[in-house]
Amino acid sequence: MSHDTTEAQQLPDVATLTHMMWETQLANGKKVKAEVDADCEHAREVQEAMLFDLLAKNANTPYGLEHGFASIKTVDDFKRACPPSTYDDYAGYIYEVMEHGTDGVVTAGHIDHFSETSGTMGNPKGIPYTAEMETALYGYGNDYAIALVDRDLGPVLAEGRKFSMMECHLKTLKGGATFGALSSKGVMGYKQILPALTTSPEEAVFSKNGTDTRYLHARFLLQARDCRLFTSVFMSSLLDMMRYIEDNWPMLVHDIETGTVDESVQLLDEDRATLLPKLSPMPDRAAELRAAFEEGFDTPIMQRIWPDAKLLWTVAGAGFAPYTERMRRYSGDLPINYAGYSASEGLFSVPVAIDDARSVLLPRNAYYEFLPLGETDYAKTIGVEDLKEGQSYEIIVTTRGGFYRYLMRDAIKCVGHKGTMPLMEFLFRIDQTVNIAGEKTTELVLRNAADRVANRMGLDLVDFSCHPSVDVQPPRYEMLYEFHGTNPEAIDRDELSRITDEEIRAGNYDMAYMTEDGTFQPAVAHVLQPETNLLWRDMRVMKGAAPNQIKPVHVLDNEQKRRFFFALIER
Repeated sequence: MSHDTTEAQQLPDVATLTHMMWETQLANGKKVKAEVDADCEHAREVQEAMLFDLLAKNANTPYGLEHGFASIKTVDDFKRACPPSTYDDYAGYIYEVMEHGTDGVVTAGHIDHFSETSGTMGNPKGIPYTAEMETALYGYGNDYAIALVDRDLGPVLAEGRKFSMMECHLKTLKGGATFGALSSKGVMGYKQILPALTTSPEEAVFSKNGTDTRYLHARFLLQARDCRLFTSVFMSSLLDMMRYIEDNWPMLVHDIETGTVDESVQLLDEDRATLLPKLSPMPDRAAELRAAFEEGFDTPIMQRIWPDAKLLWTVAGAGFAPYTERMRRYSGDLPINYAGYSASEGLFSVPVAIDDARSVLLPRNAYYEFLPLGETDYAKTIGVEDLKEGQSYEIIVTTRGGFYRYLMRDAIKCVGHKGTMPLMEFLFRIDQTVNIAGEKTTELVLRNAADRVANRMGLDLVDFSCHPSVDVQPPRYEMLYEFHGTNPEAIDRDELSRITDEEIRAGNYDMAYMTEDGTFQPAVAHVLQPETNLLWRDMRVMKGAAPNQIKPVHVLDNEQKRRFFFALIER
């Protein structure tokens, strides 16, 4: 028997491999879910046990010694000993690990990865992760959700493939740890079997600069008639993909039919050379797709081109609700797994059911404090057991990665309880506000206003941005819109501006009150021209998100982005 057989050749067939992974993830997911359910019945006790265990383990780290972790006996002791913190309070420790791989500096556990932030300003930062944290993250973020899917929908993901917009870009630091999106590290472990599980080719998942990954994701997704699960970090990205398919289906179907790649598609020569041999003409699938597309988009098309479609899996609630509503044009009544509240610092909540936008905070993954919105004294934070339904709060976390009383600068709303643990929905980034004259217009207000403007004008909103212009007096709000499938020249800009001004004022009581004395000029609306869409996409990437994690820049409040905003308008 030959010993040259590769590991890839020894792998089970695709159907067997998919089923094996489902069974493994489901078994672990049921255990994780049972633990979460039990913890939620006595959240305060679990939270405090988690906190004091964390302090004991890290008492001899530099931060632990400096803040007297060994002497902390109560939650009030903890608050007195540890002031609220930001990333800059840990930057020196993190640099030591990144550069030299030193253990015991940030946390007692060995750090083997730094998760790249997708923050709104400045250079990306690295959030420390240990192997224990990664295991917990995948247990909560994936396996727990598999258990929900099985409970609410049955074993619908035990076969078939999934579509993922994930793109993997990892660096290795001088100290030996990896740096990048934590999901990228997970993908590297599955690199060999990825083609059997997902639709996108290696050239998209491990893309290089100069590659049109959107074409590659869309082309290979359309080829895969057996796709069941559609995943992305944000619903806006899935919506963007479906709009791309709607706008470009003749080219995509032609390429599938002929086994070619259109010359207009931006690809590196090396990627084109590796891709073409993998492509074979698929006239039957192309004919099926062409018939579906020619039937039009008046009824949801996803189930027509992927008859086995079962689930969308993405961040889709609260602030992303407008994207979810627009996605229904394509997805119809496909169920949604609303991914919980997460950030580079960790996964902090998980959904309670499929098709339910509420999520429950995870009692063991962080220690949580909350400050009612409008309050500024962090000595007055409260714990999970004190949240009141219907009230909104700033969330402060103490993580397993070495951050203590860390200011996430996120606003959440308590929307119920699971046992004694609050159910929540994310509202907005507290620092992303327009604050010309103390009005503090939040991203949520702007987003809701933009959505109402589009509805009143009968337009399909792709995205928007806002710049508080103080170059004119009195100052004014400048809104930039991108609409799908509409000739910008046909839009009445004066009417768009009038409605925009009306909706922003209606959405912010403070602003409406202050404008009685002429504090603000009426808002001015601009519309993005089609040829600037690529730049607009680049502008959204400026937030620091990976290409597959594009977040809209809803509030532009520094000089660089202000110049970029008006450069787009002038093009």
